[in-house]
Amino acid sequence: MAGWPGSLRALVAMMLESELPIALGWGPELTCLYNDAYRPLLGSKPEALGRPFREVWPEARKLTEPVIQRALLGKPSCFRDARFMLERHGYPERTYFDYWIGPVRDESGQVVGLINQAIETTQRVQAERRQRFRSRLGDALRDLDDPRAVMAAAARRLGRHLRADRVGYAELDETGEYFTVERDWVGGDMPSGVGRHRLSEFGPQLVAEALTGAALRISDPFEDPRVDTQAVEAHQALGGLRASLTVPLVKGGRLAALLSVQQCTPRHWTDEDEAIAREVAERTWSAVERARAEAALRATSNRLKLILESTTGYGILTIDLEGRITLWNPGAERLMGWREDEVLGKPADIFFRPEERAQGIPELEMKRAAETGRAADDRQHVRKDGTYFFASGLMMPLRNGGGRLLGYLKVLRDRTLEHQAKEALERGVAERTAELAATNRQLLAQIEERERVEATLRQMQRLEAVGQLTAGVAHDFNNLLTVISGNIGLLERALGGPGVDPQLCQRLGYMKDAAIRGARLTAQLLAFSRRQRLEAKAVDLNGIVAGMRDLLQSSMGGSVQLSMDLQPGLWPALVDPTQIELVILNLAINARDASPVGGDLIVETANVSLREPAARPEEPCPGDYVMVAVTDHGSGMAPEVRARAFEPFFTTKEVGKGSGLGLAQVYGFAKQSRGGVRIDTRLGEGTSVRVYLPRAASAVEHAGGTVPAPVRGGHGQGRRRILLIDDDADVREVTAAILAEHGYEVLEAGSGGSALDVLDREGTDVDLMLMDYAMPGMNGSEVAREVHAKRPSLPVLFLTGYADFAAFKEVGDEHIVSKPYREEELLAKVQAVLGDGGNASASRPAA
Repeated sequence: MAGWPGSLRALVAMMLESELPIALGWGPELTCLYNDAYRPLLGSKPEALGRPFREVWPEARKLTEPVIQRALLGKPSCFRDARFMLERHGYPERTYFDYWIGPVRDESGQVVGLINQAIETTQRVQAERRQRFRSRLGDALRDLDDPRAVMAAAARRLGRHLRADRVGYAELDETGEYFTVERDWVGGDMPSGVGRHRLSEFGPQLVAEALTGAALRISDPFEDPRVDTQAVEAHQALGGLRASLTVPLVKGGRLAALLSVQQCTPRHWTDEDEAIAREVAERTWSAVERARAEAALRATSNRLKLILESTTGYGILTIDLEGRITLWNPGAERLMGWREDEVLGKPADIFFRPEERAQGIPELEMKRAAETGRAADDRQHVRKDGTYFFASGLMMPLRNGGGRLLGYLKVLRDRTLEHQAKEALERGVAERTAELAATNRQLLAQIEERERVEATLRQMQRLEAVGQLTAGVAHDFNNLLTVISGNIGLLERALGGPGVDPQLCQRLGYMKDAAIRGARLTAQLLAFSRRQRLEAKAVDLNGIVAGMRDLLQSSMGGSVQLSMDLQPGLWPALVDPTQIELVILNLAINARDASPVGGDLIVETANVSLREPAARPEEPCPGDYVMVAVTDHGSGMAPEVRARAFEPFFTTKEVGKGSGLGLAQVYGFAKQSRGGVRIDTRLGEGTSVRVYLPRAASAVEHAGGTVPAPVRGGHGQGRRRILLIDDDADVREVTAAILAEHGYEVLEAGSGGSALDVLDREGTDVDLMLMDYAMPGMNGSEVAREVHAKRPSLPVLFLTGYADFAAFKEVGDEHIVSKPYREEELLAKVQAVLGDGGNASASRPAA
């Protein structure tokens, strides 16, 4: 340095003291001298000190040589943001400088070198360039609403900015196994990478690093230890990929997307490259999500608009914070009458009633919706034409993503018809409640009636069962009485001659009287069981009662005062006159026994029309009846006695003073006559028994009495042959004896089948069949049908203790002999059927 010119020493001293990067090129070779501030600009060139200036920057020779020549000619040059490709860190690097190069003169003023003052502006230039890129990228993405267009625009901008060969944006599926490139940008000869690719093909190490969110810089896959053979093949399969910068996007804890910048030649990726790529990746993600959200919002808006326009059954409107209407759907127009252009910007209280507006109801509703999240109401509103309608309303606040209140949404539904229906329903419910109460009362009454009917039915079934039992007993008892009575008659005639002990005849009389009383009892039993044969006629009941006055008075014995109350204009009654006399006599005797000495007994008649159903089994059904009643003022009946009054053999009298069959006979007679009987009684006050007899449709018959023809035997007419059929041998024996005694020839059979055999054997020699009705096997009716088929002219007489009289509806009374019979009655019926000459017309047996 001692031999250096003073100008050089002065320049070097000034250069070393300067904080700015300064370099000198001195002498013919432009030997390079520089200060410490200049060293960073040289990068990996520490050997530049003392070397020719042109050799220090060989990569910038085209740029620097003209400037050097200009400086050597004494002309300075100044540049701003000049770009240089410098290899400062072992790889080519784009740099930018503001620099000045001017001539250096010696003491004589001759140009002996150059001075270079430079300031690196790479970071500033890159920042400005990055800012311009951001701005242009934002402009490019701002108006795009298609996610794929966003991906394509971002790839294109980034590829051009980084001078890449290919840029692609990919999204991973939900499994994280595949990623799909929908759009990419290709700037060179590389093929497009659009398609679906398996992530694992790029190797587990790269995938694991990507999952952390760190950028993957691969300058050359063949030199990168992280890239295994399979991953190298995958890079090659992507169009000869040799360098890539991949920015992974981890969202919500999962790898969601990738942005990859790729080269077909090896490339060193800088921090600036990574920063730009990451920023683009994030902005692309945001823009894609925004585009999708906007697309979804548009779809939602379109659907909402469609819903609003098509939802004509609901009035939907939005209200701003000042209470003005901002949306009004067709349903609101249909509901309230105003068009949208008539109400937009108007206060939302126009459809409230004036008194509600005066009370501030609309404002209170908005306040409640803002505070609680909803405000529901059911009230009347006003239409444009001033009419009222009832609506259910719901108001909800509208808020943005940050929760700031933007306005209100109100939905109205017309409930006028429902409200009217509700009012009608409430009225109907009230009316129905009253009806139900009445129905309930009726139901309770029906339940009581049903219980009463069931009790009546049980009583009827009980009485029916007792009646069936009674009828069976009476039938068997009649057979016994027939045997007894018949044998007594035979004994009387056998002992009627002289020399017979009078006491023996007297005892036979006692036996005969007992048999007669037994027959009366069986008659009463049959009357109760409704098995007696009645000859109902249209009779004048007043005449019958009046004709019984003397009989009734004598029966009272002077202990009871008899009176009669007979209704004038009494209807004719359809009844057996003989049986009704017995009924009245029975009732009068019962009343006498229940009355105190000197008491009153009243017999009355009346016309009665009944409309109510029977309350008890013995009572009559609705209809017109002729009523005869016997009333006393005696002891009356207790309820438990009243309940059993019609049961046979039930009596409250002392032993020997009553059989218990009187009221049972009345009951059976009344029901068989198609009428009924009622008992009105109070304990200690008396009893009234009312017998209801059906009203006759025809007038009263006035037929004279007939006197039976005297019984004549069969002697002198040729012996008539009678086929006698009875399953009871004793009855058959005594009947055969009576008939034989009176000159008839008797053939006997113990069953219907035997009778048919006898008839087949005897042929036409049988003149009469005398047949029991109730027999095992074939009953009398069945035998009669068989006989009629063989001999239609053969007369038939039926012997019966009781029978189903429906079977005898075509048989006259003259062809029926009731057990126990009197000999005179039996012989009279036989003679009447056979006739004097034995040619009496035969009865036609019932089928």
